[in-house]
Amino acid sequence: MLELTPEEKNNLPRHVALIMDGNGRWARSRKMPRLFGHRNGVENVRAVVNAAKEVGVPYITLYAFSTENQNRPKDEKSGLMKLLEEFLKKEFRSMMEDGIRLRAIGDLSGLPDFARKIVEDTIYETRDNDRWNLTLALNYGSRQEVLQAISKYGQDNPASDHIPTWEEFSPYLETSDLPDPDLIIRTSGEFRLSNFLLLQAAYAEIFVSPLHWPDFGRDAFIKALSNYAQRERRFGKTSEQIQQPAQPLASS
Repeated sequence: MLELTPEEKNNLPRHVALIMDGNGRWARSRKMPRLFGHRNGVENVRAVVNAAKEVGVPYITLYAFSTENQNRPKDEKSGLMKLLEEFLKKEFRSMMEDGIRLRAIGDLSGLPDFARKIVEDTIYETRDNDRWNLTLALNYGSRQEVLQAISKYGQDNPASDHIPTWEEFSPYLETSDLPDPDLIIRTSGEFRLSNFLLLQAAYAEIFVSPLHWPDFGRDAFIKALSNYAQRERRFGKTSEQIQQPAQPLASS
């Protein structure tokens, strides 16, 4: 079982966002229907969330269903929504015991009534949990999120020609009560963000795994965290500036 070094444990991301890709290809490689891949992908969510708790990553966001996924076949979409309902029913007790708060981003009105209800009910029931944070991106698209945020900002500032700062604008995003992601993991070897957290990911590190999502288990997640811990995050500065020790304050 792969483990982090003490040095790596001191340099972990606070917020990891995951693009869970490859369920269909995983199933096809086994000559099984796509829904078989999605079901195994749901099982893997448990492994990754548990790994995040194990090492102390307090925020996890999962790209579960995009606005573009509405173009999938009707039976696949229906199956995905039933899997979502099943997952939340099964995990509710452990979410309460472990102190996991559920959030959702995206247009929940585009979900079937039964799926929207269990998501909203679980969000409400876990609202006071404060140890861990799980966010599901459901019927979510970053471009739509940004356009809605611009509209809301304009409604609140109708006469202003001031260009807002990030600190002024970001509260209008759906992720306003979450830290920006430090690390975005995408599985199945695809090198794109697919309309996911486009503004919030401005300074995120990106890790792409060749594994399809159902195979991206605990050790693969730990490997991604290890890779992140060894990176130097400069935020526009030089390596020399980052490595330079802080100067002591001058005495008065």
